[in-house]
Amino acid sequence: MGTEERTARIRETIDALIHTMRLHHRIVEKRIEGLGVHHSQHRMLMKLSRMGKGASQKDIAAAMDVSPACVARALKQLSAGGLVEKAGGADGRSNAISISPQGERLVGDSLAVFRQIDAQMFEGIGEDELLALGGVLQRIQKNLVNMEKQDGREGSV
Repeated sequence: MGTEERTARIRETIDALIHTMRLHHRIVEKRIEGLGVHHSQHRMLMKLSRMGKGASQKDIAAAMDVSPACVARALKQLSAGGLVEKAGGADGRSNAISISPQGERLVGDSLAVFRQIDAQMFEGIGEDELLALGGVLQRIQKNLVNMEKQDGREGSV
């Protein structure tokens, strides 16, 4: 395969990934809209459920790759909706964030929706194909992380 063909194939693959993620996003949005939270709040609630009790706002921001200010805004809305609870951290300065019982119910409902979407999305795809796809995506992600690190070093020189 020549350089131009490879470049075209890479571009087509990137376009397919982007289109796939947009389709997935729209389907998730449509199926969770009845749960009563905005997408970004929902995403944060789901991340919190995976992080466990007592995560700090700083931990959440790092895990979600967003600013602490973004986390603070979303947590304020989630707290007002009764979905999360804040408690003073061990150092007396930071807040330990946990999901309320109402938030846990929403997480459970969401997980059921996600399991259904996942099953339909990967219908007809065998285990070998799934493993191969996962491996390729992990390598691409590693390459992008390395690029980001290099860009950070170059920008600070």
